[in-house]
Amino acid sequence: MKFFKLAMPGLGLLFLGYLIGKLGPDEIFHNFALMKWSFPLILLLACSWHLTNSLAWSFAFPSGAFRPRFRTLIMAKLAGDAVNQLTPFANIGGEPLKAYLLKHESPTSRGLASVVINKTAQVMTGLLFTTVGLGLVVIHNLQAPYAIPLPLRAGLAALLLVGAGLIWLFFMKQKHMFSSLLNLLRRIGVNTHVLESRMAKAANIDDNIRRFYRDHKGRFSLVLLFHALGWLLGACETFVILKTLVASTGFQVAFLITALTIVINSLFFFMPSNIGVLEGGQVFLFLTLGLNPAMGLSLGIVKRIRKIFWISVGWLF
Repeated sequence: MKFFKLAMPGLGLLFLGYLIGKLGPDEIFHNFALMKWSFPLILLLACSWHLTNSLAWSFAFPSGAFRPRFRTLIMAKLAGDAVNQLTPFANIGGEPLKAYLLKHESPTSRGLASVVINKTAQVMTGLLFTTVGLGLVVIHNLQAPYAIPLPLRAGLAALLLVGAGLIWLFFMKQKHMFSSLLNLLRRIGVNTHVLESRMAKAANIDDNIRRFYRDHKGRFSLVLLFHALGWLLGACETFVILKTLVASTGFQVAFLITALTIVINSLFFFMPSNIGVLEGGQVFLFLTLGLNPAMGLSLGIVKRIRKIFWISVGWLF
């Protein structure tokens, strides 16, 4: 496991270095020079979607008691995201940490329930965002998106269908997720005496999830709405970067690139912080869309620098 943790980021960095050498560092540095005055705006856009995602999380708590302060939610969200980015656990390694950091303002069972509800809404809206992005290939008569080969479009469509099925299964099962997990561990021989003391808490978490979906449908709609807004702000970030790099692309292409990036990053979930994957994915998409691959690499590296900034803030929290 230790070798895996060291080897995967190392391979990602080697691949990133290869891309820079292959596409030419001079053009990359030129693009960075163009970006210097726009980078504060990029950080501001990232801050705005951190705020909207934290606002979405706040609505994953029932109205009334035990709702953490918004400032606490933002700090816990950034801290959990930092752990998500630096561990190979499919962006869920930091989710329990988010609930733990709320323990002084909300019961742990309530915090864990809100984390599950919030993450479910984020994944659901991410799938919808990707579907809309791929729909641009079919609905809009755009020359660049139509450059996507038919087998690739078919593969992406199949991935979407599989993803939708998995999300629906997860959505149906999460109402008794924690109890089912502990029962499974007990069946495979884990110490039952330790588990029995936690069954009541697991059942309480599951009950909180069930009651939220039953009694707070309006609040769950708001969770979905603010996560959808967060994904849209991500497309705005891509658009701002491309325009700064003097790319002759419209918002629809920026939306499509952002949507397809979600798919690529999800496929390589095991790579901590998607090192090399984020940048290589942008190069692949730009080549596929008939755009300048060096500009795609610049886009990926700018997003990497932005990500490092917010990971650093999260680790401070």
